[in-house]
Amino acid sequence: MPELFSLDEAAAIAEIEPDTVRTALEKRSITPYRKVKAGKVVRYRFSEGDVLFLLVLTEFPFPLSKDDKDSLAKVLAHGSKADKHWEAKGSDLVFRAGEMTIRVECKNFRDTVRKNVDVYRWGREQVVSSPEILGGEPVFRGTRIPLDHVAALFRKNVSEEEIAEDFPALGAKDLQYARLAARFGDPPGRPRKRLRIEREPKAPK
Repeated sequence: MPELFSLDEAAAIAEIEPDTVRTALEKRSITPYRKVKAGKVVRYRFSEGDVLFLLVLTEFPFPLSKDDKDSLAKVLAHGSKADKHWEAKGSDLVFRAGEMTIRVECKNFRDTVRKNVDVYRWGREQVVSSPEILGGEPVFRGTRIPLDHVAALFRKNVSEEEIAEDFPALGAKDLQYARLAARFGDPPGRPRKRLRIEREPKAPK
């Protein structure tokens, strides 16, 4: 089974707002890897491919039909080489409809998701909780520095350099995870690279 993420975690990894994910669910633009129902509460779990699909879908410059979204999900989230109008070409995508061919550059988005998933995994190993330390509050391993405190500083737009100076026991990856955790359930504040698409030249006849 692939590693799965909650709605807030998926949004943070994709660097999009949680409400954007909720809207995609309401419009049935995405079918998460797993849906867990507990009474009247439904919780969704997203795969890494789902997260990539959400990010690309959010950045897409023109609306797609439900059919095209479903096909795009099969290529991005489920690993199909091609489906209907969509085809994977290396790290990019190609959309073909009639005489129109559009290449969608996805490397930046794949890199964003991969980087943030790596940071997430690091944090899951390095942030620990023990009743003997700060009453069980999650702290960075080997320290008494609470994750929530450092994440709160990022939410207040305190610079990483200043935080590193105040907490020399934290390494670069610790700070990256705290920055990611600061986005759990909160809209991310930093700009993203925009999705780049271009029409492919027609092959000479």
